[in-house]
Amino acid sequence: MNRLIASALLAAPLFAMAATGDNLLTNGSFESNALRSGTWTTLSRLDGWTVGRHGVEVRNNVSGSAMDGRNFIELDTTGNSSISQSFATLAGATYELSFFFANRADQRGAASNGLGWSVGSLTGEVGRNTSTQWANYTTQFIGTGKPMTVSFAALGRSDSYGTSLDGVSVRMLSAVPEPQSLALMLAGLAAVGVMARRRRRQD
Repeated sequence: MNRLIASALLAAPLFAMAATGDNLLTNGSFESNALRSGTWTTLSRLDGWTVGRHGVEVRNNVSGSAMDGRNFIELDTTGNSSISQSFATLAGATYELSFFFANRADQRGAASNGLGWSVGSLTGEVGRNTSTQWANYTTQFIGTGKPMTVSFAALGRSDSYGTSLDGVSVRMLSAVPEPQSLALMLAGLAAVGVMARRRRRQD
């Protein structure tokens, strides 16, 4: 019986990989910098993110309001810029990228707006319009078992009037144990079964 419990405990970490729901990104809603309402700042560094050469504009109730929390960002500062962040993945696991975007009320038209995004080999564009309402974009991808990177970049005219971004998350939807781990787990369970049968025979 003790061996059975020990084997179950050894297998537990493999099942724990299936835990889902936590945001794998740091500072996905850009709340790490405290700003007073009605203020904004341009930063060259942002907690959790690698920032492009033109920095990132963090705003609190300026040219819009946040979708999640108090802060949101824009990537067209003194010029089009970008942010990126890497995160660990499990091979074969399914992940979801989700984020919100909106154009400024004081925008300069569709040619000025737009965000490009990428995660792994997936890429896309959003916000190439004049809508000022927050919209959600969601897509799924498969983990490689190695660190993957999510990136965003301003696409429109480089004129300091770009598309806003907020509420960025990467969550694991389902996990698949790696083949080696699955084989080891099955071998362990088979050994437990053999030991249980031998004990019954001896009894």
